[in-house]
Amino acid sequence: MRTEQERMELIRKRTLEIRKKEKKRRQRIIDMGCAAACVLLIICLGMLMPQITAQTEGTRMDGVFGGAASIFGTNSAQGYIVMGIICFFIGVCVTVLLYRLHRKAERDHFDEF
Repeated sequence: MRTEQERMELIRKRTLEIRKKEKKRRQRIIDMGCAAACVLLIICLGMLMPQITAQTEGTRMDGVFGGAASIFGTNSAQGYIVMGIICFFIGVCVTVLLYRLHRKAERDHFDEF
């Protein structure tokens, strides 16, 4: 037979294990949701970019392009440049997020021992 104190300690340990599993499950759901949102954003921007570039090509006023200060003002590369910059920043955000998650997982693993 176990004493009252031993049973309470087992209950505390089991409660802690259940909370850790639930926290890991929630974190995985958040991670997958963020990754899916990033991919969806990239796909949507990629699909909209040809339409945006077609609109900017047709906005000439008196032979002067609206973005004449840009070195890319006379061609349709603007949309693809913007898309590349946005994808770069999304990649940076995902990298920082994954790095922080990895560090947190290492700390949690270290705390277990």
